[in-house]
Amino acid sequence: MNSYHLPGIRPAFLETQPALSTLLLALGALSVVSLPLLLQLPLSVGVLFGLLLAVRVALLLAGVRAVDNRLLLPLLGAIVAAVWKLLGSIIGLQGGIAFLLLVALLKSYEGKSRRDWQVLVLAMLFLTAGSVLFDQGPAAGLWMLLCLVVMALVLALLNEMPWRPALRQSLTGFLLALPLMLLLFVAMPRRESPLWQMPNPQNKAVTGLSDRMKPGSISDLVQSNEPAFTATFDQGYMPQRQQLYWRVLTLPAYENGAWQAVQGVADDAVPQEGKRIGYQMIVADERGMLPALDYPPPFEKRGFNRELGNVLRVPENSGVRRVRLEALPDSLLYQRLTRGEADFYRRLPSAASNPRTVALARKLAAASNGSVERYAQSVLEYFHRERFAYTLQPPQMPDADATDRFLFEHRRGFCEHYADAFVSLMRAAGIPARVVTGYQGGEYDAEGGFWQVRSKDAHAWAEVWLPERQAWRRYDPTAAVSADRIEQGVAAALPSGEAEGMIANTGRWSAWLDRSRFYWQQWVVNYDDNRQKSLFASLGLGRVGVFSILALLALGALPVLLPVWLWWRRSRRQDADPLRDGFALLKYRLLGADYPELAAVGPQELRRELARQNRLESSLKALIDDYIRLNYAAAGSPAAAVAQAWFRRARRLSKKYRLADG
Repeated sequence: MNSYHLPGIRPAFLETQPALSTLLLALGALSVVSLPLLLQLPLSVGVLFGLLLAVRVALLLAGVRAVDNRLLLPLLGAIVAAVWKLLGSIIGLQGGIAFLLLVALLKSYEGKSRRDWQVLVLAMLFLTAGSVLFDQGPAAGLWMLLCLVVMALVLALLNEMPWRPALRQSLTGFLLALPLMLLLFVAMPRRESPLWQMPNPQNKAVTGLSDRMKPGSISDLVQSNEPAFTATFDQGYMPQRQQLYWRVLTLPAYENGAWQAVQGVADDAVPQEGKRIGYQMIVADERGMLPALDYPPPFEKRGFNRELGNVLRVPENSGVRRVRLEALPDSLLYQRLTRGEADFYRRLPSAASNPRTVALARKLAAASNGSVERYAQSVLEYFHRERFAYTLQPPQMPDADATDRFLFEHRRGFCEHYADAFVSLMRAAGIPARVVTGYQGGEYDAEGGFWQVRSKDAHAWAEVWLPERQAWRRYDPTAAVSADRIEQGVAAALPSGEAEGMIANTGRWSAWLDRSRFYWQQWVVNYDDNRQKSLFASLGLGRVGVFSILALLALGALPVLLPVWLWWRRSRRQDADPLRDGFALLKYRLLGADYPELAAVGPQELRRELARQNRLESSLKALIDDYIRLNYAAAGSPAAAVAQAWFRRARRLSKKYRLADG
């Protein structure tokens, strides 16, 4: 069961050329590994990659195994220039990955030997790791595992292993390594955030809420079923759907027909203290905008900032993060406005615009006897009384006097129309008000115990400043038109013809996808130090430290490493040849690694060479004679015990008579 490999000797087969089918499979593997990256990079990079790949395949089919080195340097320069032209850089996330992707493909152009193609497989490992920087979803994780199996298969084929055994060994090795990988993943110390979070590139498009709101901006977004984030509440707290207002942006400024956020400005707004509700979210980065349940109380946490309207901001990255926050539901947001701030929140587009809206505001305000809360309630009653309709397909309205057209002619719209009209009516009456956008509601998964919030839950509402309380209060005019939108979700509030076009999430397949995504993000993508501490505590290992980590590794070593050891023993038995391995060891020790054509030396040649050097001792001669007899003279293979006994003699004598520098 002993085998011996000669150190320092380069196998000649590494310098030979693999079969054409193996080379084409290697290029196919490169395409499989590159696919997730190409989906994240601009289309022009994918076109360039496809062109270079097609040329390389054509050259291989034409019999050109390697391109002259004098052509590779200009090709490299052209790749650098192309990436710089398309992405503006060859470093950073997109520029660096695009450059690495094309250079890896260029490596195949100089593939003269097996060694060159093995280096290409090594480059694929880096590309596989790079794909994690773009996408950490479960599908991306499964694709990465597939890529590892494909790369192992290519390596086996490059070493002349037949196709079927190569596939079997690749799958076996992967399955045996998977438990060890999981054990190390769980046990190794974690950071506060995943290692693969990277700065979000400036030219990377991010779908979601915009910092501008105009009619149509949110109604387009809610037609997407894309998950936005998941949320779980502490201590079994179960909120009502109508309580879930996830604020993302406050839009106080009105310019060019749209409500706009004011970036980089903070205020001193503080929510009313009360019972705090703890929760945590797993949320993909949206340019650093963080949804927060109304209202997040003040806290000091590194990396978190507050902007105008008590909205939360975090440093941008391209990953998925887990965030733990608190909320003060059903509260007010206290703020003492200066005269300038109050004037800013009263500002309308122009004195001449929307005259009928201004007239209606004065009429309703006059009947409210100066009470802002009574006036706000009368506006909500107006929406309800005049039978406004909630729809994803409102009629087109021009920018000029758009609020007048909505309030007095069409009376059909989506949440952004009602938020716009409500805030305009408030400001027309001289009351500070602003638009807020975010998400409302979500779908509760009882089995997984989490709320799934999607793009279709995007919503707009209003906040009105109450001078008698010196505080902002949330008002949702959409609820006055369609209470079903707030209590049951957008699909329940739409007319039947429009609701049919929205994707439902009530099927078993949809629920399974949501749960798998949630568990993947909880335990894989966001397995940070807090999650690790919780796991160690549940296993009875106490705090995360050197001793608890070693204890976990010790407990997991036997079930994880035993199958690997059994597989290794079985492989050694199948590959072991005591006579062959012992004779190779004898030649190496007696003649040295620098002896010409060492691998081709046979037993007769070895005996003659030792005799020529006056080193053929009787014990060595007897050992070589026994090798010839056992290997060639016998009718069949010698018994395993006999072969092992000869191997032990060869190992002992090779040490006794080895060269001084051998």
